[in-house]
Amino acid sequence: MKTILVDDMILDLQLFELKCADMPEFEIVGKFTDPQTAIAYAEANVVDFAVLDIDMPGMNGMELARRLRQLRSDIIIVFATAHPKFAVDALKMKADYVIFKPFDREDIVDVLERAKLFRQRQKKRFRFHTFGMFDMEADGKPVHFRSGKAKELMALCVYRSGRPVSIHEMVENLWGEEAADSPENTGYRRTIKELTDTLKAYGAEQLFIRERGSIRIQMDLADSDYQDFLNGSMEACLKFQGAFMQQYSWAESAVYGLQERKKIMLNDFSAGKE
Repeated sequence: MKTILVDDMILDLQLFELKCADMPEFEIVGKFTDPQTAIAYAEANVVDFAVLDIDMPGMNGMELARRLRQLRSDIIIVFATAHPKFAVDALKMKADYVIFKPFDREDIVDVLERAKLFRQRQKKRFRFHTFGMFDMEADGKPVHFRSGKAKELMALCVYRSGRPVSIHEMVENLWGEEAADSPENTGYRRTIKELTDTLKAYGAEQLFIRERGSIRIQMDLADSDYQDFLNGSMEACLKFQGAFMQQYSWAESAVYGLQERKKIMLNDFSAGKE
C-alpha cells in the first residue's frame, strides 16, 4: 500500500517511518513537511494511504485531506494529532481513523492493521473500464462475453449508471432506430440471455436485474472509472483523455459532456490551490 506521511515535525515523520519499517505491505513513498508538496506528489503518483498531522502552518490537515480525496476518492486518511479537540472535526470530515501523539509502536501497528481492513472492504470483485474501449473485469481478470451484443448491452447499462434501460432503448441503441419498431426481429431476448449466462459464469449474476419492460445493473456492486469521474474523483478526471466506450457509436454523444465536466473539475481544483 503506497503511503505518504505529512507532518511539519520532521522527528514525528522519522518516528512513524521507523516503527513501520518491518511491515513490507506498507511502502512509504513520500515524507513531507509541506502540504502543497504532498499534493503535487499525489497529483503525479498513486497514493493509497496518507497519515496526516492536523495542526500545520499554512494548510492544515483537514484541508489537505479534502484535497487528497479530490485526487483519489478511495484514499485512506488517518490523522495524527496531539490535540484531542481535533478528533471530532476529523471524524466529521470522514477520516478513517485518528491516532494521538505521542504514539508508540502498538498504536502504529493498530493503524496499519485498520488500513489493511479498510482497503479490503473497498475492493469490489467487478470493475468496468469505460475510458477508451469498454471492458469488464471480475476478480482482476477480463470478462469474456458470450457475444459482442451481450457486451454492448452491458456497456449501455453501465452508461446509464444503474438507471433502467427500456427494451425500446436497448433495441434502438444496439440495432438502430428502424429496428426499434420491430424489436422481435432483433433477437434481443437472446442477447439478454447471453449477458445473463456470461455473468453467471463469473459469479456476477447479482449485478443484472430484469424488470417488466426494462433491465438495469446494480452499480453499487462494481467499480467504474466513469462512475468515479461522475462522483468527482480527480484521479478519474485525469484518466479521461477524450475517449469513452469508443467501440460504440451511441456513446459518442457523451464525450462532449465529459470533456466539459473535466474542464470544470480542473478549474475548480486549480482555484483551490490559490
